[in-house]
Amino acid sequence: VMLLASLSVHAASVSARTLHFGTSATYAPYEFVDADNKIVGFDIDVANAVCKEMQAECSFTNQSFDSLIPSLRFKKFDAVIAGMDMTPKREQQVSFSQPYYEGLSAVVVTRKGAYHTFADLKGKKVGLENGTTHQRYLQDKQQAITPVAYDSYLNAFTDLKN
Repeated sequence: VMLLASLSVHAASVSARTLHFGTSATYAPYEFVDADNKIVGFDIDVANAVCKEMQAECSFTNQSFDSLIPSLRFKKFDAVIAGMDMTPKREQQVSFSQPYYEGLSAVVVTRKGAYHTFADLKGKKVGLENGTTHQRYLQDKQQAITPVAYDSYLNAFTDLKN
């Protein structure tokens, strides 16, 4: 979902013909940094299509997921493009675009892990990205599971692998 400071987007940005997006490029295939150190992915393609329609250039700032909304509110960029769920709390702070895809969530375990339900994870630690709805869900609804926050899912997966 794209978050917008306003879709009329700051007049200065449009007149300058650059639309500046914030993202957290740790969520492949939606937004990630490629081998050439370029931010790419499905969400980035969507942002570029928006810019093309507006006859504007796109620029992207990569930062931690949990800092995207505060940074947007402080006008560090014009919009956020990220795999972000719309929640009532977030909707009190920013405006969302219409959803352009619906994602599914899953728990990833090692091959030797025998975890198939939340009940199987009782008393276990589960890694997730800080500031996500996954973190909030575990804290609110699955209190027998200990959430361990990472600055990216990649770091959580790396820790799981080790």
